[in-house]
Amino acid sequence: MKYVSEIYTRPALVTSETLAWQGVRVERYQLEAMELPPHYHEQHLLMLHQMEAPVLAQRQKGSQLQQAVFRTGDLGLYPGGEYGRVAWTGPADTIHLSIDGQHLERLARQGMDIGSFNLRDRFQFEDALLSELGQQLLNAVGTQHALGLLYVESLTNALCYHLIEHHATCQPRTEPGRRLPEAVLHRIDAYLEARADQPVTLDVLAGLANLSVFHFARLFKRTTGQSPYQYVIGWKIRQACQLLRADMASITDISDALGFNSSTQFSVAFKRAMGVSPRAFRRGQAR
Repeated sequence: MKYVSEIYTRPALVTSETLAWQGVRVERYQLEAMELPPHYHEQHLLMLHQMEAPVLAQRQKGSQLQQAVFRTGDLGLYPGGEYGRVAWTGPADTIHLSIDGQHLERLARQGMDIGSFNLRDRFQFEDALLSELGQQLLNAVGTQHALGLLYVESLTNALCYHLIEHHATCQPRTEPGRRLPEAVLHRIDAYLEARADQPVTLDVLAGLANLSVFHFARLFKRTTGQSPYQYVIGWKIRQACQLLRADMASITDISDALGFNSSTQFSVAFKRAMGVSPRAFRRGQAR
């Protein structure tokens, strides 16, 4: 089954099931004391407890029986997978945040070059920010916020990134001392050659290496000794030198051909790199 709540005997008091929310479903349940049989759920589950009275909960995990007293503000984090028997001994009032595992891992991989990603199993813990974000998401169900889905998306992303940062384990894929292959540098040079007059973004360069922006920038500096920005500017200045030597194209035409925002920006960058202005460089070459 996809959600733990599919085996509950009562429907949710509040649910975002019919809303176009990406990556998370929010539900609130008020349940009597009950026991769940061994089960499987596909989605990660973050439970926020808000009971008036403490409730004893137990679960079977392998050969161990775990138990804890849950109070208002306590949380439980249960990654998707197989689970043993779960029971609680009194009325429970909980907010369920069912988090899409693929969505969560996709966000993790956007910021890190990782080989594996796993959410921690935490039977009982406290985290004030997760509690606040969960409550805000519940309040957003049925509320017409000025920013609409953008508001919900911002809350969901904050929740997911906090889970990634504080409640997950990631195995880096980047080995110590790793450098970019020569083939990647050749691809970057070919890209710059083909699109010399176009703006260059770090996202595009990282995509040529099939890496996240963060890890591309780090490996690029380790490989070349320069930041991607310094490398691209250096490449453009070298091209400018060739153009200034080869023909009498105007400074403005050369600036446009190399994708600078203006001839002034081009002249400043050229003088910083070469020690002379483009016009002085051309005169020196002519002499």
